Parts: sequence; C-alpha cells; structure tokens
Amino acid sequence: MGVLADAYEMLNTCNKCGSCHTACKTYKVDGAETRVARGRVQLIKAVVDGKLDPNDPVYEDAIMSCLVCGECALACPSGVHANELVMLARRELKLQKGIHPFVKSFALKTLADPKKLDRGFKLFRGMGKSTLEKIDGMDFFRGIDIKNFPVAKKPFLEQVPEKITVKNPQHKVAFYVGCFLNYSLDGSAHSIVKVLTKNDCEVTIPKDQVCCGLPQYAYGDFETAKVNARKTIETFLAKDVDVILTGCASCASMLRNEYLNLFADDPNYLPQVQMFCNKVVEFSEYMAQIGVDPSKLHNSTPTKVTYHDPCHMVRGIGVTKEPRQMLQMLPRVEFVEMNEANRCCGASGLVQAFYHDISTKITRQKTSNINDTGADVVATSCPACILRIQTGVSLAGQHQKVMHVADLMAQAYED
Repeated sequence: MGVLADAYEMLNTCNKCGSCHTACKTYKVDGAETRVARGRVQLIKAVVDGKLDPNDPVYEDAIMSCLVCGECALACPSGVHANELVMLARRELKLQKGIHPFVKSFALKTLADPKKLDRGFKLFRGMGKSTLEKIDGMDFFRGIDIKNFPVAKKPFLEQVPEKITVKNPQHKVAFYVGCFLNYSLDGSAHSIVKVLTKNDCEVTIPKDQVCCGLPQYAYGDFETAKVNARKTIETFLAKDVDVILTGCASCASMLRNEYLNLFADDPNYLPQVQMFCNKVVEFSEYMAQIGVDPSKLHNSTPTKVTYHDPCHMVRGIGVTKEPRQMLQMLPRVEFVEMNEANRCCGASGLVQAFYHDISTKITRQKTSNINDTGADVVATSCPACILRIQTGVSLAGQHQKVMHVADLMAQAYED
C-alpha cells in the first residue's frame, strides 16, 4: 500500500491513550471505537500490515464517516494527525476501487464539471426542489432542509460583470466565488463585493472559474482535483490583482494549503502554485488587513450576534480573530461568544448526506449552544456551515438567522 506505507511512522506514533475521545464528534454521537481517531488509526495500520481487508465494510465506514475536522489532531499529545491519515486512506481506497457508492461518485463528478454543475442546480431550482417538497416526509431530506434550501434564480457569475470598478481604487482584488456562493447564497456574494467596493477595492470576477477541487480531494480523487486546481491557478494568476479573495473558508483552505500538497511532486509547476497560494486571502482576513473605517458604518436595528468558526477557518487557515473584529466594530451589534464556537457543525461536505444521522446529532449540539447565547443572528464564514446550521435551527424550532459575516457588514453600509 504505497500511499499509506509512506505514513507508517505516523501510524506507529499513536500511543492509544484515548485523548482524541474528548475531541471527536462522531465518537460522541455513538461511542463506537471505529468512529474515533484512535480506532481509525488502528484500522488503517491493520490494513497496511495486511491484517485487515481494505474492502471490509467496517473499515470503509470508519474512514468515510470521519468529519476530517482536525479536532483530534489538536487533542493528540503525540502529534498524530489522524485527519491526514484518513485522507490518505481515502486516497488508497480511490486508487483501489474508485469512489463508491455511485451516487457519491456522480455528485463529485458533477461538482467538478462547470456545465454539469450548472445543469444540476438549474434542475434542482426548477422541478427537483418542488417535486421533493410535495413528497410527505421530504421537508428534511437526509437531514437537509429542502423546503428552505436557497437556490439562486441565476448564478452569481451571470449576474455581475467581470470587473467592478470604483472611483479611486486603492486595492485590486480577484474574487474566487466558489460553488455555494455562486449557485445558492448569491446574496452573500453580492455582500462581499459591496463591502470590497465600499473600501476602495477594484474587484475582478473571472467568469470561467471552476470548483476549487476540495470535494474531489477530500475523497481521494487527486487527479480530478488537480485538473480544477490548474484551471483555477492559471485563471487567477493571469489577472493583474493584489490578492485572490474568497468568502468561503473551505475554498480558502484548499486554495492556500492543499494546492501545495496536490502539486508537491511536481517541482516544475510548484513555483507557480506557491505564487498563487501566497495571494489567497479569506474575506474577513483581508478586511482586517486593509482596515475598515468604522465612521462609515451604521446599523439601524440593534442585533445580538454570535459567531461559529468553520473547521477550515480555525484549523485550516488559522483565522479566528478577524471575523470577530469585523462583527464587533458594527454599530448597534452586540457580540456574544458561543460555547464551543470552534467545534464542527456537522456539515463536512458529503458526510451530511451519507451519514446524516451522525451529522444531525452533531448539528443539534451546535444549535443548542447557539440558543444558549440568546443571539438573534449566527454569523459565520463558510457557505456550507451557513446552510447546515440554518437547517439545524429549523429542525430545532429555533428562531435564529444564519448569515455570512459579509452580509452583516454590507447591511452596515446601507443608506
């Protein structure tokens, strides 16, 4: 097992102490040893040692049910990154047997192909969503709030020009939109552009941008992820801009960190990748860098706001204080910290669809923590988290509205 054999030293580093039990959300849901970092590491080691068949359904369940949130790595006193080992195990499974089941493979291929993705969202917006709504018990399909799932009437990229100029541009920004902001939360994409232009940024929005490749990368399909990564790198490096900005924590982590891992074995292309990665910034991170003039902000309605740290934000790119800074500077906004704000909300890409029982229970804890704050609004920096938490709030019968940090900032610029 070439891919996993290279990580054998880390597999042996696990001393089986069980510290990861305190952090792992999937373990806390059902207490199964196969669904905690220690158990997953031992299963992977057994496969590498030839003591366990990689086709064993228990093994595949252990590997695929992981949220890959990275919380176990922080809790481990031995420095074992079980999340990285799970990613390698998924890669090995992909090389041996492809992506299973078919519906998962189909979803990943659709996300990677702009034309298929566009058709898929248009179909869902049309007859797909309305059909599901008419079926009894389908309001929450596999734990996802179908009835209230937002779908843009037209993709954001079709709504805006490729370049949005300002009177006295002080900064040049390329906006990497990402799939959810393009097809679902287009209002938040407009909010990002509004805040940027209000802060003297000329915004370039390449029309031919594609999925960052994270969904495929997360399930071991490095080949497809590389195709999308190359397209993204070449598209954005061709633009005369200071930074490449995204409003999605997951995209930010992929664009800034994982592209380097993807092309680590390509020394000729790596300098270009490095150049691209060095330009990537997350929205609130960038606003903190260039500085926001508080005197230009005003809110007419008092609002109590709490914040959820997306996994890719807090453990992926290490950005935590900047979104809070942005929220705390908004007039008439009372910011209140949430208990376990940096714990996974249960989305984790396709995990919420294929392990919705686990995901729903994890989300329930998050919505309970939200309710305890007394906040009216939950702000966050990841579209997937927005959609997941809003589903959880609806399921719990709570009243909170989940919004992107940029939405709250954009409201403060309204006349």
